[in-house]
Amino acid sequence: MQHEIKHKPDFASLHVHLDTGEQVVTESGAMMGMSTSLKMETNMKGGLLAGAKRMLGGESLFLNTYTAEAEAQRIDIAPSTPGDIEHLALDGNAVMVQSGSYMACTPGIVVDSKWGGAKSFFGGEGLFMLKCSGAGDLWISSYGAIHLIEVENTYVVDTSHIVAFDETLTFNVRSVGGMKSLFFSSEGLVCEFSGRGRLWIQTRNAPAIAAFLHPFRKVKSNK
Repeated sequence: MQHEIKHKPDFASLHVHLDTGEQVVTESGAMMGMSTSLKMETNMKGGLLAGAKRMLGGESLFLNTYTAEAEAQRIDIAPSTPGDIEHLALDGNAVMVQSGSYMACTPGIVVDSKWGGAKSFFGGEGLFMLKCSGAGDLWISSYGAIHLIEVENTYVVDTSHIVAFDETLTFNVRSVGGMKSLFFSSEGLVCEFSGRGRLWIQTRNAPAIAAFLHPFRKVKSNK
């Protein structure tokens, strides 16, 4: 199996080349196009319980599995938002992925959800995150470009810019300053990561673009 990521970092797309018997698992709706000798199966990977847990993590109930039935097959995949794609090679380790950032993986990767605690909810990330573990290839996506940070002690990130992080890192949600900073600085809440591991952040965030576009919405009059 070979892969290439094109059009980084603004409108990235993933292109996976498969030989007979090789498989790739994708998030529902991620496929742009594919070779004719690829067989697609849609199922709840891991059963109903696992599918329901993925939904709690902000992903689809169903995943699509593509299997090559001939040599030199290709599938083209793209995320739902304009942005970047990053390839992570897992070798028994685990990565925590934020809601909406999981895109595709090889069958050796287990995609499950993990309780993030009330702190993740108040940080605006929901109560559950996806835990991707095992051995194989994992592809994550973002809104905006992806930037890798090697955390060796502590690092602070705005909650809306988190894409993924190694499970070896712990985090605590807090405000940047006091109550005045929380409400008037436009920074809101942040995550302070501690430990040693990798942290992937995105250069754009959905709440910011939503706030920017809000004044331009057409408002229907009741008159």
